[in-house]
Amino acid sequence: MKTYKNIFVQVVAFDNLMLAHYHASKGKKHRDEVLIFEQRKAEYCIILGNRLVKQTYKVGSYRIFWIRRPVLRMAMALHYPDRVVQWGIYQVVFPIFDKGFISDSYACRKGKGAHAALDQLQYWMRQADRGGPAYTLKLDVSKYFYRIDHEILLKILNRKIADPRMMWLFRVILHSDQTKFGLPEGMSADEVPPECRLEDTGVPIGNLTSQMFANIYLDVLDQYVKHTLHIHWYIRYMDDIIIIGHDKQELAHIRDEIAAFLRRELNLALNHKTSIQPLKQGVEFVGVRVWPTHRRLRHTTIRGIKLRLSQVLAQYEANEITAESVERTIGSYRGVLSHCECMALKHKLNKTYGKFYIIKKERGEQNNGNQSIFLCEGREKSAEQELQREGVPVQGWQRPGVCGHGSCKAAAADP
Repeated sequence: MKTYKNIFVQVVAFDNLMLAHYHASKGKKHRDEVLIFEQRKAEYCIILGNRLVKQTYKVGSYRIFWIRRPVLRMAMALHYPDRVVQWGIYQVVFPIFDKGFISDSYACRKGKGAHAALDQLQYWMRQADRGGPAYTLKLDVSKYFYRIDHEILLKILNRKIADPRMMWLFRVILHSDQTKFGLPEGMSADEVPPECRLEDTGVPIGNLTSQMFANIYLDVLDQYVKHTLHIHWYIRYMDDIIIIGHDKQELAHIRDEIAAFLRRELNLALNHKTSIQPLKQGVEFVGVRVWPTHRRLRHTTIRGIKLRLSQVLAQYEANEITAESVERTIGSYRGVLSHCECMALKHKLNKTYGKFYIIKKERGEQNNGNQSIFLCEGREKSAEQELQREGVPVQGWQRPGVCGHGSCKAAAADP
């Protein structure tokens, strides 16, 4: 295995920290702490570099907040200078490990992502379905981010990073003086008071380096599955894992082998979501239920999107958010729905955009002309005619046979 030295010098280099500031500030340039840093960015990058070189750098305090969808999770945010340091680490360290990852690991990697993972899983499901009765083994690691063992992670990092100063920086990032991240096994974040959290376990959800560490940590499992168990139909998105096979008993054996490996090598455990199901029943992966022929968003996601659309429209009517914010929200959901079949939700999106456009028109606000809405044949025709009468730009939808995702494809049309 190739090892890398002098990585720390690359991380603390002025040009690297300036580039880190550029990436860390994307989408956040209006925030006060970013504006302050931007005004004297060269000076601040020099100060950060000097603190790292002298090894006086310490991670600041975390702001803790809760994410309630899809499940309750404790997330943490750092002050801006610390985020610049994390970007500086990520830019240098992650490419070293990324080139050794298996191709079927899809989380937080350039050219991969959730949609690519869904495409690959559905392709394999179709292959397996043609070969006779098949099954899916769904594996989920219990409280993954909260249960990453620091010492095991550092040993994994040290296999490639032969740089003592870089290992010191990894320890600084992992061992916060002010905040503990780890949870006892089998317990949720809301069940454990801050003083009872574990010091030598866990990485904070929300950190850029946490995503990197989490991918590196489970790459050990990926290599074991591919090179020792020799499993072809294996796909992972962070701690969400799917394996496909034709023999149910063999899948049960693979589950037991993986569970033992996780406990022995990584001090992790599988949770209750782990299951073996017939392929034709579909399997839930990255928030979507996937069948060989089609995909649908899970019910909790649909309810969340409908609630969010109603909230966005109400906030716009009350002048609490801008039209651009509404358009970004609708556009993001349009992108999600283009990969799934969910006609009722597309109809809800149509209605929300129609109402938004009418309110915008009544206020005399200029329409940017690049927004259109989902519409399908059949029951949507009346909605199309109604919205066209109101002057809403409509983009027609067709079903030109069965597409690659089993979902509708948008036909280009002028608004």
